[in-house]
Amino acid sequence: MKVKIEIEDDGMKSTHVFEGAIVREKIIDFLAAAGVFSEGGDGLRKATEPKSESNRTLRDRLEIFVREEFPDSWFSSNELRDRYETVSDDIKLSTVSTYLSRMYYDGVLERRGNRNQRQYRLVTEEFTSEVKYPGTVFKESPWKAESGW
Repeated sequence: MKVKIEIEDDGMKSTHVFEGAIVREKIIDFLAAAGVFSEGGDGLRKATEPKSESNRTLRDRLEIFVREEFPDSWFSSNELRDRYETVSDDIKLSTVSTYLSRMYYDGVLERRGNRNQRQYRLVTEEFTSEVKYPGTVFKESPWKAESGW
């Protein structure tokens, strides 16, 4: 996937391209750093404002559902689909599996088991200060670079 963002402000134009596995939070952080979500109220909705349920993507709705229904337990894609269908629309198992895999690669979920017996669980608080790569966990460095400027 490739996302290209062009920002034009007072005659100054900047372009940034995101390629590969795109993480929504990184794009939002980039836009916030670029000043797109300014306090001036230029008609753009702030990133922190909640979306109405009808405006949420299926991925967002599934993530919220997982956080509410399986806050600290392991679950399979079948269990998620069955429970989701009891409170919302019908959904294909392949769609659920795709979004669970994406949430895993985005660091929202952890997983265990082989392809036939795969289970997922929300990443706990203890992992939020760690940089996660699938299959490997690297802790952040305890030191921070400081500028003498």
